[in-house]
Amino acid sequence: MFETSRSYLFHFDRAVVPMAKGDRSRTVLEIAFALSHEYSMEITALTIKEETREVTWSDKVSVITRAYRDGKDQNIKVIPKVRTARSIKHGIIEEANSRGYDFILMGTFRRSPLSASVFGSIADFVLKNASIPAVIFSINGSHFPYRRILVPLSETINTRPAVSFALHLKKALKSEIIFADLRSYDVRKTHGFQQLFDNLGQIVSSFGDNITVVRPNFSNNLNDEVEQLSRSVRPDLMIMGIRPNEKGKIRINSSLKSLVKGSRCDTAVIRR
Repeated sequence: MFETSRSYLFHFDRAVVPMAKGDRSRTVLEIAFALSHEYSMEITALTIKEETREVTWSDKVSVITRAYRDGKDQNIKVIPKVRTARSIKHGIIEEANSRGYDFILMGTFRRSPLSASVFGSIADFVLKNASIPAVIFSINGSHFPYRRILVPLSETINTRPAVSFALHLKKALKSEIIFADLRSYDVRKTHGFQQLFDNLGQIVSSFGDNITVVRPNFSNNLNDEVEQLSRSVRPDLMIMGIRPNEKGKIRINSSLKSLVKGSRCDTAVIRR
């Protein structure tokens, strides 16, 4: 069955949300709040104090203090947490890997197509080094709350845990989800998302209606197909996934890089 399959399972008991001053951190916190309303999830709002003196230190403390107050107002358990480390990225990883969190949720701004980084140096480091699932949002504009979520189903750019996260987020936000069947582009198939298609009835029962499956035929190129579909359905968010390679390393392929950087909507990449 879909919900109990180990390969699809995503836990929503405890999440850590690294925060900084700005709209992107706030958007990710609102996403965490939505998930918490649905699944009674505990949230740790994290900020890192670098060992060198920081001019913006008081701003960082005010961000997590506000997160605590806002959580209390909504009856959500938010734990404000300060951790000292030699750098922000190392502090986030040290916290995420040491406290029994179910996943890490963080946001960044969309990078230029010319940038060597996909999400920025901190988020790239977290994605590659977290020992727990990581959910990285590339936030392009003020699209939240997300009302329409696009999930391209190709093993080149997606995974089953990412599909699971997308469904749980859809339920929490009461939004529409569009699954794009792009399996024809996969040269080497391992699972082909077959379990999802075999259990669509159960999925609707568990996560609500407003679930649509489309089989577009705009192009003979995967990226062009996704981009044209995105222009057609106008999603607020596109969710993709990535998995470690045979050596346990994270390698972000060119298709996923291009879609994250070029998307007109917000994107999220889930690493399990």
